[in-house]
Amino acid sequence: MTPTIVGLSHVALSVPDRDAARHFWVDVLGFELIDEEPGYSFVFDRGAGLAITLTDHDQTVSGPFDEHHAGLDHLAYAVPDVESLLSWEQRLAHLGVTHSPIVESDAGHHLNLRAPDNIAIELYVMKPEFAALLGLEADAEPVAATT
Repeated sequence: MTPTIVGLSHVALSVPDRDAARHFWVDVLGFELIDEEPGYSFVFDRGAGLAITLTDHDQTVSGPFDEHHAGLDHLAYAVPDVESLLSWEQRLAHLGVTHSPIVESDAGHHLNLRAPDNIAIELYVMKPEFAALLGLEADAEPVAATT
């Protein structure tokens, strides 16, 4: 029998410029700075229950993120509905953060942007039809929100 996993604990990101990364996660995406030590920042979004650690590995991280190498492709954050996604689009524009237009697919609505270290981020609203394919109920606390 497979042991239980109850959810995602945190995402740890290696970043070349921790100050710029912390500014982005706190001031743009609204995470709360919980702890900071030399070379390490811990930020948390209480609403999503999501923690991000930012480390520069004693300033040895170099170069930008590139999803074309093995490993992480992007981080996708669930947004509750298209109206909220539109609010995100307006916020990003107001803050001067480069982002894609909102794109609709069979699975949902997507808005893409980059953190200062080039980490790809997607803000995503899952369509109810796609959620149903995954066995998620519309009123449940899904991994990704539904419209």
